[in-house]
Amino acid sequence: MSKIEQENYVKVNLSPKNPFEMTFLTKDKNKSLSVENPKNFGEKVSMEAQDLTRTLILSHLIIRHFPKNIETNFNLEHSIFLNSLYQHYGLNSPRIIKNPDQIKIKKISDNTNQEKEKYLSANAHSGGLDSLYRAAKFLSENKKFIITHVKNLNHKGGYREALASKTQAIALGSPYQEILLRNGSDNTGFATMRTRDMFLALLVAVSGAQHGIKNVYIEGDMQNEKKSHFSEYSPAWDFFNNLLTTVGLPTIKGIDAHDIETVAELIKLESNLNINLLSLVQNCFSASYQLPNIRKKWETATPQIAENSPSNWCGSCLKCRRMTLGRIYYHDPKFQNLTQEEINFFTNDTYKWLKNYSHNQDLISDNFIRHLDNLKNQR
Repeated sequence: MSKIEQENYVKVNLSPKNPFEMTFLTKDKNKSLSVENPKNFGEKVSMEAQDLTRTLILSHLIIRHFPKNIETNFNLEHSIFLNSLYQHYGLNSPRIIKNPDQIKIKKISDNTNQEKEKYLSANAHSGGLDSLYRAAKFLSENKKFIITHVKNLNHKGGYREALASKTQAIALGSPYQEILLRNGSDNTGFATMRTRDMFLALLVAVSGAQHGIKNVYIEGDMQNEKKSHFSEYSPAWDFFNNLLTTVGLPTIKGIDAHDIETVAELIKLESNLNINLLSLVQNCFSASYQLPNIRKKWETATPQIAENSPSNWCGSCLKCRRMTLGRIYYHDPKFQNLTQEEINFFTNDTYKWLKNYSHNQDLISDNFIRHLDNLKNQR
């Protein structure tokens, strides 16, 4: 893990109007992060759970900088989370300094007597392959679940991910819940994985409390190597789940079928449920205005692949190549007439892409390479 540059001192203020809104004060442009909707966010959970949510908001807001000293205008509970986070990266725990003008935080009370429908599980839903696989799997097993999407967790693609998540919920006949963030942080790129999945999971757990959920599901396949980021590290999740239990929130479970195999599982579920699942996947890293030009290459060189792939897939980014590789390898019925020439072009082009865009290596799994090599050897 590369050396981390630490800032010495930062100041973070909690809004007196929104108990889940914080501003990270800087010399240039202030950075902020808040839960905007639902307006009743935080109801039906303990004060300790609300405090833990504020700790995660602060952590996700400032963790790109790893400040040594953090001044706050509110009492930061559960600093044990920050301590564990820092220790994972080989750093000393931050010093928390109380601003003299402290905000007194009141517990958010349940202002409605309306009983909400109960669900066993909440699926943290991005609209991508893995979250759609989980939801379809629950449906095939007749499990009662709710799809929850956190909008603007990522700086890019928020609208498309939210639209895909809602469309998938309708197609599966699942209730849909959306948590709207105002994300003015600078937590982007690989650094966001220091806290992202835990922040996501906690938001879904708190929002799902009104529906009595017992489990929250996110992408699985956590790692045991400490070089992984904190929110990808299996022992860190054991610690985090224990923390959730102490504040009365449901624990988080990771579930997926492991990279390319997930495509195979979705192909099976598509047949079993008789729902056109693959076309619903929000799968592309490319901006929508770039799609037409990028797709022209595939429409010319691999017309059958292009014709049988959704128009919102560029075909060239990692996510799109993952889908195409899985569909070819695991014999998607829509590709049953695919020529060997198109398969060869896709395979050779992907090897060239791996070489030309070596900066993507951190995103390429051994699983992806193994499937690609096997496909090449099947010629």
